[in-house]
Amino acid sequence: MALAILLTALAPALAAERQTVVFVCQHRVVNSQIAAAYFNKAAQERALPFRAVSRGIDLYWSVPVRIQDGLALDGLEPANTPQQLAVEDMSAGRVVAFDEIPAAQKGGVNVTYWSGIPLGIGDYETTRDQIVQRIDTLIPTLAAATDVAAEEAPLQLESKIPLGEVRGRIDHLAVDLTRQRLFVAELGNDSIGVVDLDAHSLLKTITGLSEPQGIGYEPSTDTLYVANARDGSVRLYDANEYKETGQIELGGDADNIRIDAAAKRVVVGYGDGGLAVLDPATRSKVQSVPLKAHPESFQIEPNSGRIFVNLPGARAIAVVDSASGKQITNWPMDKGGNFAMTIDRDRGRVLVAYRNPAELAVFSTNGQPIVSAETCGDVDDLFIDAKRERVYVSCGAGYIDVFEIDGSAYRRIARVPTAAGGRTSLWVPELDRLFVAVRAGPGGPAAIWVFKPMP
Repeated sequence: MALAILLTALAPALAAERQTVVFVCQHRVVNSQIAAAYFNKAAQERALPFRAVSRGIDLYWSVPVRIQDGLALDGLEPANTPQQLAVEDMSAGRVVAFDEIPAAQKGGVNVTYWSGIPLGIGDYETTRDQIVQRIDTLIPTLAAATDVAAEEAPLQLESKIPLGEVRGRIDHLAVDLTRQRLFVAELGNDSIGVVDLDAHSLLKTITGLSEPQGIGYEPSTDTLYVANARDGSVRLYDANEYKETGQIELGGDADNIRIDAAAKRVVVGYGDGGLAVLDPATRSKVQSVPLKAHPESFQIEPNSGRIFVNLPGARAIAVVDSASGKQITNWPMDKGGNFAMTIDRDRGRVLVAYRNPAELAVFSTNGQPIVSAETCGDVDDLFIDAKRERVYVSCGAGYIDVFEIDGSAYRRIARVPTAAGGRTSLWVPELDRLFVAVRAGPGGPAAIWVFKPMP
């Protein structure tokens, strides 16, 4: 079975809107149908201007029931009725093939040959998984031909830093600017990845944790703090040798960490509803703030010391006075899944991303709604790029939404492809880089994707 992928441009009047990917196999009814269906799904999820069709070197007149049933189980259907590969299909573009395409049909097109994908009629699941893996690799290459990855795009993928043999979900990130180290909470792997940003490589993996979620570097004591979901502990590590130096028990589901360097305190969300304030000098809990539900992202307002806390379980944002340790007000939300949050210090605004529905919402710091805008799905982090007046929103659906701030308007200017499950990220303004954590999957091993803002 031959499988080829041909990227062709449409007529000039349509090329700016959508391009066609032509999948070609021997009879155009098995592997090419699988590839076209899953490619269209991936392109739609990532809002890419591509559409896939299928062609055959030879022509078979119907799609086998086994292939139709397999696609239907994933909510898909064949891309189009069987059609034979034509000269015009090969007239412009790039082809990737598993077997030799006859010279009469190939024409003068350069072909890159792949190998190893079996015929889907015999083992549909294996063929599907291998094709999906190839599609996940192909998507960023095709995206590079669009405006999203062009030089004028707001974010460019600069590099990928492999994290080694890391399995499962990846949670939050933190940075040690002095040593140029990035810390990665590898929740599903019970580990912390330590990345050397100067060398663009994995320096060390700290093992033996208990579903690490939140992470933070505290500079006054040169200590790495790691919050663990399974046992509720906060573990402390020397930030030079990465040896464990202490542990603080919070009782359950220790989650997000915020380092308040000015006040020399560490704040941790935990349990069914609470913030723990830790003293780095004594390595102890000095204050507990009760909340109505488990806290997700929370942010500390620099001038007032107020803490804004997302409570998705209560459909609310709690506002806490850090001096007294008491909640002073509650903002009810009319939407669900308010996990991600950031503060726009220059404009005095609180930005929240919902998951149900997927939406970016902007509030004044007294809780008054300003504006909202549709965004990508399964959001887990968002950040303000103050230099460029932008918002970066990272989504598990497989991309980053970039919004431009213009007064009270937030206009999406790009949807940048990443990979499915890559929902956690960290914007480091001092390095002028956005780091996105991508878990291991069909597209490749776990890695940190490094994005450079443009211009």
